Amino acid sequence: MSVSQNLPSLAIGYSVPRLLKMLAAGLPLTLLCAAVAFNWFHAKTLSEFQIAACSLGVVLFGFVTCRTLWRLVSTRQPVLFITRVGIRDTRIADDTISWRSVRDISAWQYRSQVIVVLKLDPLVADRFDAGLLKRIVSLMNKAVGAEGVLINPGGLTIDGETLLETCKQYWNAGRLAYTAHPKTEPEPAH
Repeated sequence: MSVSQNLPSLAIGYSVPRLLKMLAAGLPLTLLCAAVAFNWFHAKTLSEFQIAACSLGVVLFGFVTCRTLWRLVSTRQPVLFITRVGIRDTRIADDTISWRSVRDISAWQYRSQVIVVLKLDPLVADRFDAGLLKRIVSLMNKAVGAEGVLINPGGLTIDGETLLETCKQYWNAGRLAYTAHPKTEPEPAH
């Protein structure tokens, strides 16, 4: 039995405590920005820049808060699947990324959060850049130094370091499964 046959298939979902923490941070920030943007305290010294910045904060924090609340209420199914064959993140696409098409796995760190970056074969990577919004996000990721498919563990039941080590373990086992078969050599004629 090979190493890759011993690895179980993993299904990773959202973590309720992590989502509650994100909701607890997003809701007050949204309300604070709304209080300043709509001048609920009747302050006379607000500049147009402060109002514009807080209006942007209402949109940004409100979107993140609504998205977190939606995930907390509606999502009970796993969203990240890691198997011997590949990895599938339903937040990115419904397709499974085969370990054979992954060239490299690295970590990209933003502040204290570790995000897993999968460097794919160019033909496979083109499937994940289809659509205008995905291309814009891909260009923004490249601009900050994260080139590839990003697997963000934010809000999941697994942290970034553990996800990185798990992906590397399954990637190595998946590659060994394809390269472990010896090539047959023709027998010499007598």
